[in-house]
Amino acid sequence: FFFFPFLFFCFIHCYYSFLYSSNVDGIAAASMRKGYLFLIGVATASLIFLYAHQECLYVEEIRTSFLHKDQFEFKRKAALDESDNLRKQVIHLTQMLVNEKDGHAHDNHEYEIKISELKGVVDGLSKEVEANSNLERERRQSELANPHQNEKEVVGNDPHKLGIIVPFRNATRELYQFAPHIERFLQKQKIVFEIFVIDQVDEYRFNRGELINIGFSEAIKHGCDYVALHDVDLLPLNDKLDYHFPSMPMHISAPYLHPHYHYKTFIGGILIIQVDQFKLIDGLSTRFWGWGREDDELYKRIIEKELKVIRPPENIGTGKTDTFKHIHDADVRIRDMMKVGSQGEEGKKRDTSTGWSTTTMDTYVLVSRRKELVGGVSVTKMSVKLKCDEVRTPWCVTPKECEKGFFQKSIKNDANGRWVCQRCGTNCWVGFVLVGKCERTSGPTCMKIGRDISEAEAKNWPEGTMKQ
Repeated sequence: FFFFPFLFFCFIHCYYSFLYSSNVDGIAAASMRKGYLFLIGVATASLIFLYAHQECLYVEEIRTSFLHKDQFEFKRKAALDESDNLRKQVIHLTQMLVNEKDGHAHDNHEYEIKISELKGVVDGLSKEVEANSNLERERRQSELANPHQNEKEVVGNDPHKLGIIVPFRNATRELYQFAPHIERFLQKQKIVFEIFVIDQVDEYRFNRGELINIGFSEAIKHGCDYVALHDVDLLPLNDKLDYHFPSMPMHISAPYLHPHYHYKTFIGGILIIQVDQFKLIDGLSTRFWGWGREDDELYKRIIEKELKVIRPPENIGTGKTDTFKHIHDADVRIRDMMKVGSQGEEGKKRDTSTGWSTTTMDTYVLVSRRKELVGGVSVTKMSVKLKCDEVRTPWCVTPKECEKGFFQKSIKNDANGRWVCQRCGTNCWVGFVLVGKCERTSGPTCMKIGRDISEAEAKNWPEGTMKQ
């Protein structure tokens, strides 16, 4: 507050002293000059000292910020490990109690001991949940105090920004694995990116195409010039999978690398494409409700516009079993594969009437748009309710009953008791038998002879016909 006026005064006074030194005898003038030069030197040295001090404070602030982040990550991982241990104990003790009940155990003393142990573990779980909430609160407070600590590292002169578009529904467990994994993976390649999770919250069947179109519109608003259409349950493991700006649509999860789908025109899983190319093909069709076929239509659109699909080299050192980690929870995210009414036949026809250009606020309702921390990673999450023309695409409505060859499989831990039509199995691997019948709420299951079912019982069921 006082330093700069003082420095200014010294300069002005020295200037006038030099200017009028001719009116002062030589010794007095020389003495005056030396005095003011000394004051200017002191002032300049003080200025340099203050600047250096501010730089040291800034460096210390950055160091403290990273140290705090590392300490938080350590505590968070420790809390998650403790959480896993406690959950395992709950499962183990609960199973023991159930077994004792089924076996008509009458030893009340042992039973009470196990009940007491179970209550202790539940209390531990409650404390662990509270501790995790405190850690999350601590992280948010830290971000408010240090708003720049979570900014992405400057990545050289790369002018591009990747938008990761994740079509989403009932996959919270997978998302919490996906977000931190993809962040670490892309940081190794020094890619600037942002994650967009498009959550379908209506009661219609899942529409991956429309969710991706919505996510694309959001990504370009955030300055992305290329996007990755990314399944939430497919985690890349090989660092040679290149997520940089592609010259042509890059299918990362190539048929010779994907753990499940190997046909030549397969283009699902992970596709990276330039913004201009996505606009050229008009995005994805929105006529496909339920699971599958929208990516087959996407492939035809790409070829129709004379774009070439490129894929990673086949000799990247990994194959179908170790290039990706597939974390799909089949009990929670059941494949809705049933074709309702004329859906099967209509799905084989080309769709030239719907796409990104027709995905507007007339076709969906934006419930919310917010920033969320998912596994410590910032994502943009949009909750949307899709609209459906039930006359043109009546198969968008979840059927009240499953068609022949399907059964109602309940979604695990679903609060609303919802279910999905699951295809009944028709064959198994050699050495297995198909046990059970295709009924309203259950279907046959493949059981291994000698492990899951005895040879005598297996004779009552048809053997598998699929090759090993």
